[in-house]
Amino acid sequence: MQGLYPGGRPEYPWVFVLGQNTVYLGQFLLGALLIQPLSPVASLVYLGFLVLMLGLVLRKHLCTHCYYYGRRCGTGWGLLAARLFPRGSGNYALGVRLAGLTWGVAYLLPLLAAGGLWLMPGRRVSLPVLFGFLLFSLLGFFWHRASCASCKMRCRCPASMARC
Repeated sequence: MQGLYPGGRPEYPWVFVLGQNTVYLGQFLLGALLIQPLSPVASLVYLGFLVLMLGLVLRKHLCTHCYYYGRRCGTGWGLLAARLFPRGSGNYALGVRLAGLTWGVAYLLPLLAAGGLWLMPGRRVSLPVLFGFLLFSLLGFFWHRASCASCKMRCRCPASMARC
């Protein structure tokens, strides 16, 4: 497979995988809590969208083309993809575009909801939830960067935060 980083990890430790997924779960739940005062339905749609996109759609279109397909990557999603889809069955270019959309929604929609609440008279943004969301978002960003630093796909992946 072209673009492999020879010094990359063949697999990530379970503690790394669990940590990264815990951070993402915290981020998404706090994001849903930020959206909920505006619309409980929108909050559920937000979570459903993330489960669908991160659990299925992106696994098919990205992970089926990855070195870590069937292996434990930084998120463990390569193992999930191998259980759900045949290798190479997705459209990688589409997956890259959908990943940008998905992560944009994951980060920006809760912030837009918090901003909307801030501007509405009589409505209050929960500052602990907002700061928690920002903290988990930063942790997720840095965890993703740490994952990229030792990824075998770091030189090929458009979402890589590592330099080759």
